[in-house]
Amino acid sequence: MKNGKMVLSVILFTAAVASAFTTTASKNAKVVSSVPGYIKQGPTCVFKNNCDNVNTGVLCTETQTGGAQIFGMTDATHCAVQLWRLN
Repeated sequence: MKNGKMVLSVILFTAAVASAFTTTASKNAKVVSSVPGYIKQGPTCVFKNNCDNVNTGVLCTETQTGGAQIFGMTDATHCAVQLWRLN
């Protein structure tokens, strides 16, 4: 009986440690979702930069230091989907 409790304790401890490492790794992993960003010029949207469609807290712009806001395309002549700066 004593050996059974010891084995069960070791198994539970090992599972808890493995679970902790798995949770930490999944929190640190970021799925990169790079999408093309466009600016409306005349009747069409013109490619300017790659952006992220996941909210990173900073809007996507022409350059890393600012400039005009860049958008994703809804169709060939409309670019109005809000995009975010790649990290």
